[in-house]
Amino acid sequence: MTDIFEHYGLSHLSASQINLYTSEPALWVLRYLFGHKDPLSPAAARGISTEKGIEHGLCNPDAPLQECIDLALQDYDRSLTLIVDDKKEKERDGIPGIVEVGLEELRKYGIPTLPEDDHRQQRIEVEIPGVSVPAIGYLDFDFQDHGIIVDLKTQLRLASKISPSHARQGAIYSQSRGNNVDMRFAYVTPKKQAVFSMETDQVQQSWNEVVNIAGRIQRFLSLSKDRDELARLVCPNYDSFYWNNPITRGAGRDLFGF
Repeated sequence: MTDIFEHYGLSHLSASQINLYTSEPALWVLRYLFGHKDPLSPAAARGISTEKGIEHGLCNPDAPLQECIDLALQDYDRSLTLIVDDKKEKERDGIPGIVEVGLEELRKYGIPTLPEDDHRQQRIEVEIPGVSVPAIGYLDFDFQDHGIIVDLKTQLRLASKISPSHARQGAIYSQSRGNNVDMRFAYVTPKKQAVFSMETDQVQQSWNEVVNIAGRIQRFLSLSKDRDELARLVCPNYDSFYWNNPITRGAGRDLFGF
């Protein structure tokens, strides 16, 4: 009997999948059952590029700050070459400060442990009880000498705590180490930073949420082997920021009929 995830071409779940299904199931259907890919937003590009600049500075502790900033800016410009968006310059303006503030904080941890292969991030995989596919993820910065995992979240406004969606991501990462790790989130803006560690109770609660939501995804898929039938069971909420991109919103209207 074909596994329902296999039927839909899904070999795994991830924190982003689980969080999207929680927040906007209709977009989850559009992305993962119908293959829609959102255009890269300036905010997402800023996050990817600043992470590359900070990662360069951590793995090369003697690298000058400006070198790390230039690398991030070049990556940002390259990734958005063909994108027209009025937020491009605002997000770009935040990159130098984020790289500087992020490196000032994270260089205190030393050089992160790198995977044995050529990939920049460490891949992790965790079995989910009662679910036929695992959860996978990729660690931003793994400081194995200190027993610390740091996930970088770049922002223009500083968070005051770990969000529930980030906590679920952290629980997956922590579970991959048998919960024998200090899971931290580094929130970094162009001017400030805040680092929060997940408490044991928070890790357990968030892992329980991961297991619960993943089970719901499995049960949802099991309702039908017809993706069009599953699409008729969910309703898009176009007031949500998830649908801000006009291409994504148009694809939603085409699929859902309104």
